[in-house]
Amino acid sequence: MSMTHPSNSEEIDVSVIIPGYNEELNIRRAIERCKAALDELKLRHEIIIVDDCSTDATGKIADALAAADPSIRVIHNPINLNVGASILIGYRAARGRLMTHNAMDLPFDTKDLGRIVPLFDDPDVALVVVARTDRSAHSTWRKVTSWVHHWMVRTLFWVNIPDMNFVQVCRRSMVQNIGVRARSPAFVTPEMIIRTKNAGMKIAHVTAVFHQREAGEAKYGKPRDILWALADMISFWLEGRGRRSTPGKGAQ
Repeated sequence: MSMTHPSNSEEIDVSVIIPGYNEELNIRRAIERCKAALDELKLRHEIIIVDDCSTDATGKIADALAAADPSIRVIHNPINLNVGASILIGYRAARGRLMTHNAMDLPFDTKDLGRIVPLFDDPDVALVVVARTDRSAHSTWRKVTSWVHHWMVRTLFWVNIPDMNFVQVCRRSMVQNIGVRARSPAFVTPEMIIRTKNAGMKIAHVTAVFHQREAGEAKYGKPRDILWALADMISFWLEGRGRRSTPGKGAQ
């Protein structure tokens, strides 16, 4: 991730990235709820909506929300890139001291940032991983694919982190130079977490309730995306293996 930021970036406590594709049923409610929670927590903030080339009214609603509130920004992807790439695009544009992401159906309650932001009072904390306390709302297919994905990540990369595909909050100054190569929906955030760990940075952990989608269609768990994540995972594993086998090179 290569990022540039304006000179007033220190005035923003947190940038919340919310990607969405065809989420006209959720976007207004999601942004209003997210905004209300950030205001209640008294966090100086920006909300960055990444419209992933939606074919419904998502983009128009996003533009209207941004026109009415200067703390809301919109990025329109020229083509559909998926949620993983959209999160990275939002991170590149972020100006906050901290960065996080959420989905348009708000599976993560923004109010929980009130428990997470104080963890960054420790100057060594680079990343906070949020783990779901319950996955009963997931379909059987998603539970199985999530378990297999998590098992493979733990086996290939020797990381004992309970949940790498929910939500993370990171310190922008510490992770902005970590080069995430993955673009698949299910491996962008695991790679970011593993690279942060391999760089010797401190990772903290919290748990939070997973909130079930109220409207619209879930976009996760498609066979194409599973194969894409597998390809990204193997590519990253081979990259690490190449570094270990080359004299003078280690984890970066």
